[in-house]
Amino acid sequence: MRPGERAGLLTPADLRRRRRKNVFIFGLVLATVLISLVATVLAVNNGRNYRRLVRQAGLEHYLLPAAPPPRLRVDRQRQIPPRGLYPSRLLQPRLERGATFLAAPDSSPSESCDNLDASGKEEASFKSVQGDWECLFYREFGSAPEPASLFIQARGSEADNLRTFRIKLSLTDSSQDRAVVKAAMESVNLFGLALSPESRAYLSERLPARREFNSVVENYRMTFSREMTDERRFNLLILPRPMTAGCDSTATAAGAGAHAQTYHLSVGCLALRPGTLGKPQS
Repeated sequence: MRPGERAGLLTPADLRRRRRKNVFIFGLVLATVLISLVATVLAVNNGRNYRRLVRQAGLEHYLLPAAPPPRLRVDRQRQIPPRGLYPSRLLQPRLERGATFLAAPDSSPSESCDNLDASGKEEASFKSVQGDWECLFYREFGSAPEPASLFIQARGSEADNLRTFRIKLSLTDSSQDRAVVKAAMESVNLFGLALSPESRAYLSERLPARREFNSVVENYRMTFSREMTDERRFNLLILPRPMTAGCDSTATAAGAGAHAQTYHLSVGCLALRPGTLGKPQS
């Protein structure tokens, strides 16, 4: 055998290696074709077959992307108009009226009690014992068989401390309702109750209308109620709200906190005009 022919001969080992190589190449091509077919089948319909297969295998938490969070939609909050919840004067865009400071009455409780009847026909009863005083006043209106009447009882201590103020209105004669209410409001003014014009108008509207109420009016608790035995008779009870001993940090630091008295006062919010913030007021 010639040397060239011997070099072209393959040994059995060479044949086995070539056969394995051909089988590997064929298997790789076949696997590529099968994978392409499977991928095509799973990818159709936007991957619906793939997702179904993953869910059947229970691997959706690992092989499927997490669902996007739901879109949050924030609706505009509906503004509830505050009308009806607050006095109308606090909702106006401007200052309705300037502050009015009234001087304290110079008359003593006994003088105020004596001045309850301007006509001088009725006489008030005033008693004072060890600093505590009481004023009683009764007046009839009209000449009806059952005349309308007004009864006032005021109690206090010292000259400027009013503890209770009670008015009993007997509106038994409708023709005298206005006169009885007017006399009741004048008695409130005589004893120097610190009420704003709006609070006085609040009383003037409800007393003749016989509208019962239980309200905190500035520094006072007021109750207007009908008597159970007679619907024509009403009681107006005015009690000053309790005061507390104390003061702010400035007065306490100065050593005056133990002698100061703080009165609770309900204050309404006032709207400022645009452009006035930060500017000194003349």
